[in-house]
Amino acid sequence: MQDTRTSLFPIRDLVLTALVCALSACQVFAEAGQLTQEHHEYGEYMRYIPAGSPEGILVIVHGSIGEDDTAINAARVFINRWTEEADQRCVVLLAPAFDQANFGGHAGPGGGYRGLFGRHVSADVFVNAIVDATREQFPELPEKFLLYGHSAGGQFVSRYLVTHPERIKAAVISSAGSFAFPDPDAPWANGMKRLQRRMRWSDDDPWGDVDITPDPSKWLAAAQLPVTVVVGSRDLGEMKEAPGNPGTTHVARGRFWKRAMNNYARKHKKRGRVRAVIVDGIGHNSKLLTPACIEAFWGN
Repeated sequence: MQDTRTSLFPIRDLVLTALVCALSACQVFAEAGQLTQEHHEYGEYMRYIPAGSPEGILVIVHGSIGEDDTAINAARVFINRWTEEADQRCVVLLAPAFDQANFGGHAGPGGGYRGLFGRHVSADVFVNAIVDATREQFPELPEKFLLYGHSAGGQFVSRYLVTHPERIKAAVISSAGSFAFPDPDAPWANGMKRLQRRMRWSDDDPWGDVDITPDPSKWLAAAQLPVTVVVGSRDLGEMKEAPGNPGTTHVARGRFWKRAMNNYARKHKKRGRVRAVIVDGIGHNSKLLTPACIEAFWGN
């Protein structure tokens, strides 16, 4: 009688492979349509996996958090406004929680996460890490992602754009109070000039040296991306003039930045793609501005 033990091994391997694939598919399916709180060594974040097969990533950056609120709750509130669209567009949603202790959620040295600063790791490194972790789980996802932020989160977006333009597919900046202008005379985080200063995160932390030399070519690359500044027409609260940031209202400052970025591209014989959308009858309200931000990404 022929010994069939050897010939059974490939069948066993096929069965095991099918079982592993089924378990993996069940894991992905179990996460689909669910909002979960995730942990990374750099911090907490909220994540939503769409009901369909993921085709892209949208990072959502919350505004400044109230002293009686938490960053993870702010991330949850913001991400919940995008879940229906995520299912329609098959995009994974990621919302980092920029807490006060580590990222200056309502106030921090250098503007905290607004200027990409962090206590132990910079805010942009945190975002890159959670995007990369998601792409490891879903290798079919493209390298470039969508980026949205409101108010303080919008400030983050403007600075992330001119630091990592190669990672961005499109971006929406909602009601930002300040921007990274293409101004060689304004120091980071408001312009292109080198920033050198001593800084410490809190009274309990040691002083450290900050030395940031921005790359002007990144502004040129960012100006050629599809970027939309969304501001409510009633967002007219007076703001102090900031170095390199002209205008004393959110509306005026957003328009100045759009013009400056497109002019910078034109100066280098490139086409600027930054635009501004002023939403009539709305003030500094992230919830009411969200439909215009969704339309800025995908239209109707």
